[in-house]
Amino acid sequence: MGVNAAAVFEEFRKSGVLLGMRGRDVPISGVAAADSCGEGDLVFVETDAYVAPVLARRPAVVVTRPEWVDRFSETTVLTSNNVRLAHALIRQRYFDRDLRNLGWTRIHPSAVVHESARIAEGAFIGPNTMIGRGAHIGERVVVMANVVVEEDAVVGDDAVLYPCVVVGFGCEIGRATLIRSGSIIGSEGFGFAQDEQRRNYRIPQLGKVVIEDRVVIGANCCIDRATFGETRIGSGTVMDNLCHVAHNVRIGRDCILTAMLCVAGSTHIGDRVITSGQTGILDHVKIADDTILLHRAGVMSDITESGQYAGGPTQRLRDYLKNQAVARRLSDLRAAVRELERNLGKGTG
Repeated sequence: MGVNAAAVFEEFRKSGVLLGMRGRDVPISGVAAADSCGEGDLVFVETDAYVAPVLARRPAVVVTRPEWVDRFSETTVLTSNNVRLAHALIRQRYFDRDLRNLGWTRIHPSAVVHESARIAEGAFIGPNTMIGRGAHIGERVVVMANVVVEEDAVVGDDAVLYPCVVVGFGCEIGRATLIRSGSIIGSEGFGFAQDEQRRNYRIPQLGKVVIEDRVVIGANCCIDRATFGETRIGSGTVMDNLCHVAHNVRIGRDCILTAMLCVAGSTHIGDRVITSGQTGILDHVKIADDTILLHRAGVMSDITESGQYAGGPTQRLRDYLKNQAVARRLSDLRAAVRELERNLGKGTG
């Protein structure tokens, strides 16, 4: 998509994402990384490491910090106090993949759509999809190949369901939500009862999952439906690949949840919580807003105060780092204690 520097500046100046423009109004033919850019490209520079490659390759436009304008005296420069945010919004607007132009009709002939399903005029339904009884697909929704949307599910405006996603019966997907390939929303929660011989009996899980607006769900995630009521993911939360969220979990707004997170049933996670890879959280736990969980955190009880926690069971990060430093020297400490014991033994003999 071709666009000129001045047009980009004017569009994002109003929101404050871009602050200023210096240089000629040049055409932009693409966006590229600092070490591979060339003539006609738009480049984002937010660290010193990117400056030299960009100066050597002379792209059309550089987006950078206001205080770095003079470093790029021979290039058109757009300035921003948040270059990373500018990167996200400008690429979304001008250089993202066009999922509504994939080369087939708006509703592919191979799609199976129940006669009672409601599909908005602006929605796109891909090959080999199944839209169940009473389902509702909103405006500008993209349902890609091999997706299943079961009965009475709702997919909000501007959502994108990537290939092989399953949205279970009665579940609700919010506006502008992205669900990556292979994820299952509304799989049955893990609920069983046992008799005296410890044989297992399934407890039907007939609640639903509610995904609020602007959520991103990575590939191959599983979010279980509630036993009763709902499992809920708050607006603006982003989830990496291979995460599991159990029945009746509630996750707050604007969380960042990285790969292999596992959250057990009925846990409540606050707003803006960040989890690092392979974090595990037990059932019926509450985690305060603005908590950060690090180093394969294993949460076994409530976290009532925001802060940084690590390890399992979780500790305050400062305590965890001190304990890890001591643990690395345990063999030396053991040898020192044995030597001290021998010396004490000689002294009392």
